[in-house]
Parts: sequence; structure tokens; C-alpha cells
Amino acid sequence: MLAIYYVALIMAGLVAGPWLLLLKKARAGLWQKLGFVSRRYKQHPGAPIWVHAVSVGEFNAVWPLLNALHEQYPGERIVVSTTTATGQQLARERAGSFAELFYFPFDIPWATAAWLNAIKPSAVLIVETEVWPGFYSQCEARGIPIVIVNGRLSPRSFKRYKQLRWLFKKVFQSASLILAQSKEEEGRYRELTEDQVPITVIGNLKFDGLSQISAEEQKELRHKIGLQGSELVLIAGSTHEGEETAMLRTLTVLTDTGNTNVRLVLVPRHPERFERVAEMITAHGFEPRRFSKDEAMRNHKDVFLLDAIGHLTRFYCAADIAFVGGTLVPIGGHNLVEPCIYSVPVICGPHVEKTRDVARALQSEKALVLAANEEDLLKSIKKLAIDPQARKEVGENGRRWLEHSQGAVCRALRALEGYGGLLSPAAGKKSAQGCDAGHEVAEARR
Repeated sequence: MLAIYYVALIMAGLVAGPWLLLLKKARAGLWQKLGFVSRRYKQHPGAPIWVHAVSVGEFNAVWPLLNALHEQYPGERIVVSTTTATGQQLARERAGSFAELFYFPFDIPWATAAWLNAIKPSAVLIVETEVWPGFYSQCEARGIPIVIVNGRLSPRSFKRYKQLRWLFKKVFQSASLILAQSKEEEGRYRELTEDQVPITVIGNLKFDGLSQISAEEQKELRHKIGLQGSELVLIAGSTHEGEETAMLRTLTVLTDTGNTNVRLVLVPRHPERFERVAEMITAHGFEPRRFSKDEAMRNHKDVFLLDAIGHLTRFYCAADIAFVGGTLVPIGGHNLVEPCIYSVPVICGPHVEKTRDVARALQSEKALVLAANEEDLLKSIKKLAIDPQARKEVGENGRRWLEHSQGAVCRALRALEGYGGLLSPAAGKKSAQGCDAGHEVAEARR
């Protein structure tokens, strides 16, 4: 089966490769992806822990665990790979001081073998669900444990893997340990692995990385983008094509009906769309004020464009209402929880396939407003805009749920220590067994 997979993959690469090379983002790290390993990666002693996070979202998710590994196990060598340029940039900014970084190789035999031979990892931690049959097979053949951390399987992905069970059954079974986000994901993984792999529910690592910036930083941020204190601020985070338009239309309706104290902050998901979104803002009769140009809003005709990666979470401190993108259009949703840090009420569209379990949990706590379409989105925003008590209740419900849901890093470290010595308590500054035992997974909330 693996031979068929390799042939199909190489043929697809030959057909699509020339076209993909025309795309700048596809060329990022190309030589490393093809298996060309610089000498500097071969010169370090010791078998490292290899952490792979495909892009920005996955790196943000694993960052609390990555930071804990560095702080509690200073003797452990850590290497980090990403697939995208934006993920690589963020990883260098945050982990570049203690981890070696590179681009994850294409899943072709010579490329994956080159990196495995050069690095010789003691274990590979795959963030969420990156399933590469060739890479998993080579790790298994070398006796390198693969641990899926912050494991996530949406119902849509689960259905797809089940349909291709002939290929993916053995791949999932080659994992040594799966640390799943929720009981729902645990059940999906158990079915795919036929209960042949140890699975532990740890919760969502990303939640542990969520904390408020200081009051002074919050004040400075609001001043920097031109907020005086009396405005009602809408922040639309991780937006995709069509969602910025919906928010701009919403802003138009609100301002045309006399709500001139409303301010909108747009945060597109992908950097390559920043210019297009700036043009959209102008086309709707507003003036774009850009973070990259150190500009600030002056009145209700301005829209702030956060055209940089890695800043969205802290910007939610300025929001009165947050819309989370990838949900009004069929993308599947992004991080619904980040606004909850600041007790900000969250609204999303109906497409939450990728984050369905979290969406259901938030809804059960009355901490999420789910809009059926653009018209319903406008109604939901208008309702919250005129009702400060409703905003407070929804926001505080979300904050309480988040606080009860944290603790995944400690559970992950305990699991890694407990499974086959992947981490040795003696090698660390302190054992993960010392983590707060009170942070147990609240199954009723997941």
C-alpha cells in the first residue's frame, strides 16, 4: 500500500509541481522540504525531541507545551519544523532562542530519510493531526516514537479517514501515543486505531497559552489604535473571503442608523490577503487604518486593519464583541476561545466543523452566539450592541468555561513522562507529577 501511495504522491508532484512553484508561499523552504539538510543540523550531539506544527494555528496550540519542555527540561534538545512560511516566522520569533528550526520535508522517501538520518530524534511530537504515511512508516522502522499531541479529529476528517481506512489504519496504529483534546476525539481515534494505541484525553493545549496582557498594555494598545473609551468595538478575527464584506456591510448598517460610536477591527487569516482587504474597506466607503503603518482610527469612517500575524489574541482586549472567522463561509472555523480571555462575547457563523466540540461546549455554557447567515449575524451583533448586560453575561460565561478547561500542559507532561520514558522526571527541573492535580479534564464540558 505504501508503494502505491508513494507513486501517487510523486506523480501528483510532477503534475502540480511546476504550477505550485509559481506561488511564492509554496517555494518557502523548498530545498529543506526536498531533503537538503544543512551541515549545522548534523553537528549537534544528543537525540532531540522533534516537534512538528504545520502552521501558525498549530504552533500557537503547542507553544505552551513547547515552552514548558524548554523550562522544565533544559537538558533536552528541541527541534521544531513547520510547513508554512508564516508558521516558520512565528516559530523563529518565539522559539528561535532555544530550538533549531526547519521546514518539514515532503513525504517522499529520500526527503524524510535525510532529515531523520541527520537529526536522529528520540521522539516526534505531531501537533493536532498531520498524517503522512511515509514519514510515520520510516519512524516506526527506526523505532522512533510518534506522539500526536493536542490530537484533533473533526467529524469531517474522521469520515474521510474512515473512507480511506485501507491506507490510514496502519498509519494511525503506528503512533505510539495519542494525547487527544476531548472525549469525542478520543472516540474517533479509538475507532481509527481499533483501540491499538494508548490514548489520553488532556484537553486543549492552546487554552493553557491564553492569558491577559497587563492593564497597562491594554491601555496602551487601545490608545495606539485610536480608541478613546466610549466606542463599541467589533473585532473580526481570522477572517476569510466574504467575511470581511459581511462585517463591512454590518458596520455600514450600524453607522447609517446612527450608531457612529461603533468601530471595526478586521484581522484577515492570511497575510497575502492584507492588500485586498484594504481595498475592500475603501470600496465600502471607509478609510483603512493599518497596523503595519502605525496608523490609528480617528472617527466612525475608519476601519482598523491588523495586517500582521501573531497579534490577534492580545487585540481581543479592546473588543466589546468578537466575530471569529472561517465560520460564515465553509472553512470550518478557527479559535473560538481566544476572546474569552477578556470576557468578550463571541459570535460565529454556522460552519464550525473543525471546532465543533468546543463550539458545542461554549453553547452549552451560553458563552457563544451562533449566527445562521449574514443576516442573522447582523441581528446578533445589533442585539449585543444595545444590551451591555447580555454582552457581560455571554462574555463572563466564556471566561469561566475557559478557566475550568485549562491544565492540558501538565496532563501532557505527565503522559509523556509516564509513557516509555519519553521524558525522564530526573532530567527535568521538576517532575510533571508536580503539576496541579486539580486541573482534571471536565468531561461534562467537552
